[in-house]
Order: sequence, then C-alpha cells, then structure tokens
Amino acid sequence: MTAEEREPAQYDVIGERYADFKRNHGRSPEEPTVRALLGDLAGARVLDLACGFGHYTRLAKRLGAARAEGVDVSAEMVALARQEEERDPVGAVYHRHDAAELPVLGVFDAAVAVWLLNYAEDPGRMADMFRGIRANLAAGGRLVAVTVHPGYDPDDPDRQPLRARITAARPVPRGTALVLEFPVEPPVALAFTRWDADVYEQAAREAGFTTLTWHPVSYPEPEPEPEQDPPGWDDPFVVALVCT
Repeated sequence: MTAEEREPAQYDVIGERYADFKRNHGRSPEEPTVRALLGDLAGARVLDLACGFGHYTRLAKRLGAARAEGVDVSAEMVALARQEEERDPVGAVYHRHDAAELPVLGVFDAAVAVWLLNYAEDPGRMADMFRGIRANLAAGGRLVAVTVHPGYDPDDPDRQPLRARITAARPVPRGTALVLEFPVEPPVALAFTRWDADVYEQAAREAGFTTLTWHPVSYPEPEPEPEQDPPGWDDPFVVALVCT
C-alpha cells in the first residue's frame, strides 16, 4: 500500500499548527546533538526521513551537503517544505513516501530520521523502515535518528517531555503507546510508541546495519524550560541513535 492509499497521516491534520509551534518555540532542542553526530557534511549526500516542513533537509544544505532530499508521509508537510524552498531556495528536494515502504531514491552518505522510528506501528514496520533506509545508504553510510528514550516511564515525573505533556499511555507488547500534546490553540496531539531498545537493535541488525550506538540528547546551554536545568542537561524523554 502506498502513502497515498493509507489513511491520512496525523500531520496532514495538524501540519501548519505543528510547524508554527516548532518555528515559534526556538530551535529544535535535539539539533546540536544531531549536528554533532552527523559530523562534516561538506559534499555529502543526505536523506532526511520524516522531514516535516524541511528543517533538517535545509540544515544539511546549509552545512555543505551537495545533495539533500526530504521524505515525509504527510502530503501537508511535504507541501509546507516545498513552500519553504520556494520562499528561500537552498536546493532541497522533497518526496512523499511512507518510510516503511521507501523506494530507492539514490545513494546517500547519511540519513537523518528525527521523530520517525517512534511512529512504527509494530516491530515489523520498524524493520521495514530500517530496510528502506539501508537500501538508500552507500557502503559505510550512517543513520542518525532521534526517538523516544527506551527507558521513558510515563509515571516518572523526572522523565517528562520538554514543552509538551503526555496525555495518555498504555502498554503494548515491547513498548508503550503514548499521546503527546503540544501547548497551542487548539492543542496538537500526536500518537506514537515508546519501543524497547531491543526492538530498534533487532530491526537494525535485520536490515544490515552492523553497529547501533545510543547517545543522550544534551543541551549545551540552559533551556528556557525548565529554568533550573544546568548546562549539559540530558533530556530524559529523548535519545539519539547512530547506525552504520
């Protein structure tokens, strides 16, 4: 089933409100970690999965990537990304595809997947996502992803998300189904899953990745919320992973 044949993506409904929230609340908090894990992108070919309105696709071009292409399942988000490109051209290209059914779009040196893998409906779809990404990477290529921390506990007050709140949580096999609400009017709510670490690790191995390493998402300077967080604070809700 293609992206066009599946039910409308969550972001088709809330796309512009979500984009406004991200634009109006400062930089993406995970960006410094993602940039550090990607390393030097000069002359690189970069594929951005779950690209949304194109933040990381455009960032890759600004960091020197020779080629940057974004992919999202949401027609609304792809349209917003293309509007951004028309308004301020950087040479980014966008496609609409379901990442679990990703065709080969080319050969890329690096892939970015910020808030993609947590949307896998089950471990099988997670494996499909990894396989599609691997098929688009050159030998030695790397994937940098950001997802919900496998250790997140919805009942732990010290592990709650920044600038948002969990409004529902229920156990599922090998994970926890969550609903996250962003503070806009009307509120934006997104449903996704906190998967156990072994779900990611097994899916990556099955897809042909040889290494998977976990990395904290750290803030190099205090965030406006919560104000008491010192420099170097690690986000307890979010984690990054690198696969090669």
